[in-house]
Amino acid sequence: MTGETNGYVYILEVSDIDLPVCKIGMTTRDPTSRCDEINKSSTGDFIWAVSHSIFVSDCKKLERLIHDKLSPLRQKRREFFNLRADDAYKAVMSIFESQDEIKIIIESESKSLSIINPDHKVKNNQRYLSRHGSAEYAEILQSFCEILGVKGRAFGQLNKPFFGMSDGNEGVQWNISVCTQKNNIRMGVNLEGKKYKDWPIAKLIKSELAAPGLLSIMQELDSKDEISMAFYRDAWQVTSRPEIREKYIGGREFNLNELTHGEWKRILNEALNCLDKERDYKRRNMQDVTIVNKNGSVLVRTMPVSPHLTIWSPLIINDNIDGSIRNKFNQLIHIHRWMMQLS
Repeated sequence: MTGETNGYVYILEVSDIDLPVCKIGMTTRDPTSRCDEINKSSTGDFIWAVSHSIFVSDCKKLERLIHDKLSPLRQKRREFFNLRADDAYKAVMSIFESQDEIKIIIESESKSLSIINPDHKVKNNQRYLSRHGSAEYAEILQSFCEILGVKGRAFGQLNKPFFGMSDGNEGVQWNISVCTQKNNIRMGVNLEGKKYKDWPIAKLIKSELAAPGLLSIMQELDSKDEISMAFYRDAWQVTSRPEIREKYIGGREFNLNELTHGEWKRILNEALNCLDKERDYKRRNMQDVTIVNKNGSVLVRTMPVSPHLTIWSPLIINDNIDGSIRNKFNQLIHIHRWMMQLS
């Protein structure tokens, strides 16, 4: 490798207003410097900031792959794409992982280069976690993936409310997330309102309405007062999910120990209403939601929505990281089995 094509593929987000638009490009120099150049030479459309960047062995080829795959979302004759930076990053990593030729490169403090195999879960996770600049969190999330025996799929970013890893499964997922604002860690089980294999979220909701089982499962749980549940309402804007006031189905998060049969049934019915009854609940429904922008302004729009269930427990790390994570898996294993069986 000559190093001539080593460089960054970067994703820029609009820094001053909340818009589902990003800019995806490449540079052989520092992405921040490139972003400053773009802002200085800009026609005044947006003020950009670097949201994500990855250093790879062939940034030119990776940029071509990305632009080709995301062409339906691309604005004419520009490197602007109609999706949010976080969703673009997920798409970029998916495109990257679907090929074998281009490799991620780690830059050490001495600026020497080393090629890593993106299929190696430990080094791949270290690459992702080093981007967040926290060795402590890196070890915890790496242990989560190693115990499960998965490469893991990253979500979120450090300058957002949370970031973490899921097991990457389509459907029911184990996940671990770090809340940077509150400096706490959660482990949980998650099922999003997506098609996956025949809309598993719809199967779970209808099964629970017909024969509620979650509250019975609670009796098998240790420390059930530590376990919380939230049914979220996801509003969809192309592939992104803007922040909305109505995000909590049922109005809030619930501790499993306080959840009653009546409340659970009410939450389930509200969640089912986020799916299209005319399509046997196998499609998103349309609802009025209130979008909350970064500047505090609000906008009421009719948008596609879907329900999103997550059940979690706080992860307290003692002397043994692996032991603490294994104990949390054991605490939540009955929730995971219940969610898998119904969905």
